Amino acid sequence: MATSITLSGKEKKLKNCIINPVLNEAKLREGSHRPIFLIFSGKVVSLLFFLMTLPLISFSQEVTLEYIFQDTAIINPRPSLKFIHTDSKKIYYYADDDYDGMLSLFDMNYETGGNFKYSDTGESASEFIVMPDGNAVTIINGDVYITNDFVNSRSYTKDIRLTETDKYEYSPQVINNFVIFRRSGNYYLIRYDSTKSKSNELAITTDESDSVSYQVIDMTDKFKGDQNCVLRLFVARYDNTTKRQLVFPDYNDKFVKAETKKRGISNVKLLDISIYQKGKDSLYKIVNEFNYPDSQRYSTTYAEYSPDGSKLLLDIETMDRHSRKLFIYDIPSKSVKEIYSETDPAWYERHSNSTVFIDDKTVLFESEVSGYNNLHKVNIDGTGFASVTPGQYTVLTSVVDRAAGKVYFVANAEVPYNYNIYSADIASSNITKLTNAEGDVEDLKISRDGNYLFYSHSYLNKPNELYSYSLQTGEEKQLTNTASPKFTAIEWNLPEHITFTNEEDGQLIYGFVYKPKNFNPKKKYPLICFVHGAGYLQNVTNGFSPYRDNFMVNTFITQNDFVVLDIDFRGSLGYGKEFRNKTYRNLGYWEISDYISGINFLDAKGYINKDKVGIYGGSYGGFTTLMAMFKHPELFKAGVSLRAVSNWKNYYYSNYWYTLARFGDLETEDVAEYYEQSSPYTFAENLQGHLLMTHGMLDDNVFFQDMVQLTQKLIDNKKDFEVMI
Repeated sequence: MATSITLSGKEKKLKNCIINPVLNEAKLREGSHRPIFLIFSGKVVSLLFFLMTLPLISFSQEVTLEYIFQDTAIINPRPSLKFIHTDSKKIYYYADDDYDGMLSLFDMNYETGGNFKYSDTGESASEFIVMPDGNAVTIINGDVYITNDFVNSRSYTKDIRLTETDKYEYSPQVINNFVIFRRSGNYYLIRYDSTKSKSNELAITTDESDSVSYQVIDMTDKFKGDQNCVLRLFVARYDNTTKRQLVFPDYNDKFVKAETKKRGISNVKLLDISIYQKGKDSLYKIVNEFNYPDSQRYSTTYAEYSPDGSKLLLDIETMDRHSRKLFIYDIPSKSVKEIYSETDPAWYERHSNSTVFIDDKTVLFESEVSGYNNLHKVNIDGTGFASVTPGQYTVLTSVVDRAAGKVYFVANAEVPYNYNIYSADIASSNITKLTNAEGDVEDLKISRDGNYLFYSHSYLNKPNELYSYSLQTGEEKQLTNTASPKFTAIEWNLPEHITFTNEEDGQLIYGFVYKPKNFNPKKKYPLICFVHGAGYLQNVTNGFSPYRDNFMVNTFITQNDFVVLDIDFRGSLGYGKEFRNKTYRNLGYWEISDYISGINFLDAKGYINKDKVGIYGGSYGGFTTLMAMFKHPELFKAGVSLRAVSNWKNYYYSNYWYTLARFGDLETEDVAEYYEQSSPYTFAENLQGHLLMTHGMLDDNVFFQDMVQLTQKLIDNKKDFEVMI
C-alpha cells in the first residue's frame, strides 16, 4: 500500500528521494483525506517501536495489525435509519449483514421486532422515499416512479411513471403530492395524483454547470397570504467562477494525469421561488431574489418556513464566523427583520443547526452565548429571549414535538464523556432525563405521532446500533445487532478515565489511559500519545470512537507492553466555548501543553518512563505530532504523523472556512504571523527524534505539497527521518 523511504541530510534534492510510489487507486480516490488513514499499516507501528529502541514483548496477541486493517470485516458500516413509518410501526434502515462493506435495505416493526431484507440493494434501495400513505417514490433504472402500497407489498412496482428520459434522475424529495428530483444537477418538479395523472415537468433551476450549483434549503405547501400558490421553495444558488482552480496529479496510470478542483468561497444568491398551477396539468414559477438588509457577506447555515408558510427563518453567520444573526423574512410583505444577534472574538462552531419554529410566533435555536452549546428561544419580533436548556453542558442534537410543546435533546449534562437523551418543556424549561446508559447517543429522530424516539447508541467496545425509546412507557429497546462476530470475539482493551489539570493555566483535562493487560504499577512503561483529528471533535467519551482504527491500534500497542495516553486537548468538543477557543490564532500550543501536563501526571503515578515517550496521529493529530516533535524534542523522542498540515498558509487555499475562522483572512488582514507560528514548517530545524511521516499524493484536503515542502526543509537542515507515501 505504501513505499517507505528513509531520507537524510545527505540527499540534496527531494526529487532524488521520492521514487516509485505505490498507490491504491480505488481506496485513494474514495475520500480524499480519509483513505490516507489506510496507509497506517503495521510498518508504521513497528517503526515507532523500533525508533524508540525498545524491545517488543513476545507473547500471544489477541489483536494483530492484519486483523485490524481488514476494516470492513472487523467493523462493518453502522446501521443508519432512513424512514419512520408510524402507521405501519416500521422503520427503514441500511445495514451490512454480510460484513463485506456493502449496505442493504431493511425494514422492521419497531414494536414487535423482526426485520425484512430487500432483494434490490442497488439503486432502488438507495433512492426511495416512503410516504405517510404507504406509497413510495422510487428511482428505477434512472427514472422516477410512484410505487403503490410499498409498505405492504415490499416491492418496487412501476405504478405511476413520472419521468422518461435518457438522463438519470436522482435525489428525490416529496412534499404532499409534489415530487422534486435532480437531473444533471438541476432541480425539477412534478405534481401527481392517485389516478396516475401528472403535471408537466417544471424546471426549478436551469443553469447547473461546473461553475454554478444549487441547493434546496427548505420548502412548504402552506401559504398564508397567497392562496394561489401551491408550493414555495427557498433555494441557494452558488456561483463558483471566482473560486481558485487547483490541480491534483494522479500517478496511478501509465502517464501522469491531472484532475482539477475548485476551492474558495462561492458568490451566493438566495431565491424565494413560488410555484403556481396553470390549468390542470401545468405549473409555473415566480422567482424573487432574497437580500439581507445590510452589506455584510453572510453564509446561510439554516432556513425554515413557519408552520403557516407566511414567514421564513434564516440562521446566518459572517464568513469569518465571528458574528451570527437570526432574521425573519415576512413573505407577503417581503420585509426582513433581525430578531437576534451575537458576536464572538474567536469563532462559532456549529453542532446540529437546531434552528426551528416552535410555532408561528416563536423560534428555537442553539447557541454558545452562555459559554456552552444550549437551546434558546426568542419571539419573531425579537423579544422574549430565554434559555430552554440552561447549564454547563453541550447539546449535540435535538428534535421538537410542536404538539407536545417539548424538545428532546442529546447532551453530556452529568459528565463530559456520557451522552444521554433529555426532554425539556419549552414553556417552563423543566428538564427530564430519559435514558441512563453509558456511551454516546447520536442521530436523534422522533416518530410522526410523537410516541417514539429513535437514535443510534454505542459504547467503548460496542459500535453503534439503532435503538427506540417509548415516550409513553419509558421502554428503551435495541433494534439492531449488526456487530461483526470477528469484532465481538476480540477482548478489546478498554481505557481508564483520568482527569488532571494543565500546569500552565489550571484547566481540567479529561483523558483515557490504555494499560497493558498484565499491568504492573511498579514497572515503568514507555508511553505512546495518541492525538485525535479535526481539532474540534471529542474522543474521550464512553461511546465507540470515531477513530475506530486507533481504538484497535491502541489495544495492539498495549499488547506490546506500552501505555497509551489519549486526551481531549484544548479545542475539543464537549467542554464549552472557552475550552475550544483557547486555540484561536495559536494552534498547536495549548494542545501540546495539555499533553505535557498529562505526561507529567502519569509520570507522578510512577508507571511510565518519561525518557521513552512517542506520539502519533492523523490530520490535525498529525499536525500536533509534528509540533510536538519540533517544539519539544527533549520530551517526544519518536513520532508518526499521518496526512498532516505542516503549513497553514497552504491550508488557507484548500479549506478557506477552517483557516479563516481560526486565524483570519490571510489576504486582507495582518495575520501572517499567526499562520507562521502555528505551522510545523516554521520549526522543522528543531527535529531531533525519530520521525515517520505518511501522506497520499491524491489527498485533496491536505495537499501533498505540505509533505513535499516539509520534507525539503528537513533535508536542507540535514535531518534524518522517514517518509511513507
